[in-house]
Amino acid sequence: MTTKCLSRRQFFSLSYFAYASIYIARLNLTIASPVMQKQGLLTLTQIGMMGGAFFLCYSIGQLLNGFLGDALPARHMIASGLFFTAVGNLCIGLLPPAEIILILWGINGFSQSMLWGPLLRMLAENFPDTNHAKTASLLNSSVGTGSILGILIAAAAIYFQDVRYAFFLPGLLSMAAAVSVFLFFPAPALRQCAKKEAALIFSSRLRFLCSPRLLILLLPAMFHGVLKDNLNLWVASYFADAYSLALTELSFYVVIIPLLTLAGRLIYPTVYRLCHNREHTVSIAALTAIALCMIPFCLRGIPVTAAIVCLGITAAAISVTNNSFLSVYPTRYSKCGCVSSVVGLMDFSTYLGAVISSILYGRLLEKGSYSILFVSWFILSIFAILFIYIHNHIKKGEIS
Repeated sequence: MTTKCLSRRQFFSLSYFAYASIYIARLNLTIASPVMQKQGLLTLTQIGMMGGAFFLCYSIGQLLNGFLGDALPARHMIASGLFFTAVGNLCIGLLPPAEIILILWGINGFSQSMLWGPLLRMLAENFPDTNHAKTASLLNSSVGTGSILGILIAAAAIYFQDVRYAFFLPGLLSMAAAVSVFLFFPAPALRQCAKKEAALIFSSRLRFLCSPRLLILLLPAMFHGVLKDNLNLWVASYFADAYSLALTELSFYVVIIPLLTLAGRLIYPTVYRLCHNREHTVSIAALTAIALCMIPFCLRGIPVTAAIVCLGITAAAISVTNNSFLSVYPTRYSKCGCVSSVVGLMDFSTYLGAVISSILYGRLLEKGSYSILFVSWFILSIFAILFIYIHNHIKKGEIS
């Protein structure tokens, strides 16, 4: 099956732009939050609550929209998600009270959850099985691209204008992506089927979604979510607080994180081949690297250069793990027609971990140091490795 109006390359390019745009409209908070705190617009607790609201709404949205993504037209879901992402950012740019900003950022989170499941489902339908891992990995690199652009656009907007434009510009880009998807992205034809056949399809999908192979991975996915989104949320505040950096220096250090996030996504196909096409082996190696990089932060003060090297490697390793959990593994369910549903479950677990931890971290950081972040990330990496190891042995039948 191929799209009616778009070639595979055009479909991929438009999908890449659409998904990158929502990260531009998400990572802007990384740069804007220290400025908003300094200007008295938000407190650290409120910033943590914003992250928590985003992750909570995103995780619930992933669970709901993951199932809907296997049933509804992709164009409608993706365009709607982009539209409401744009509206949320544009409204925050008006700098309403903190309570309204919190609600709008939660709407932004739910809106962004409407994209990845339908996009990955259409990728599985439009590309041969042998290309799924490579194509999904390349599409996932839009996260890194969008993150880099989000930080650079927000920093430039604040430097040349003010913090409002850190939300206005991403909102306009998301709106442009919404219009492009609605105009040019064709929805796949919906297959009509009898009620009995529909019930059998639903029963089959439910059986796959409740399999131990899938469910055992939800815990390491949750732990990886704590690492992935809290790194993005707190890295700017960490460098500003620990090293007293100005905005230009802060932007230079912070942008290295999404650069290496992008690198992690781009090198995934190579690492995947080196690990004999075993995504779980890739994840264990990446999580081991994360645990090792956390050790210096668990000790006494670390120089800024060493800190950015360790956090950069951590970002790349998280990106590699993210590719396995949220891109490669779900495409294995394409033949049973529940790619989007699997993505929804994995993403729900990922952001459930993020929502709980970001609120907790916000409160703890107002009373303590950033060492609590790094100690907890070390522990969670070790536990994630353990659960993946258990999963592999259950899969091989070595544990009853």
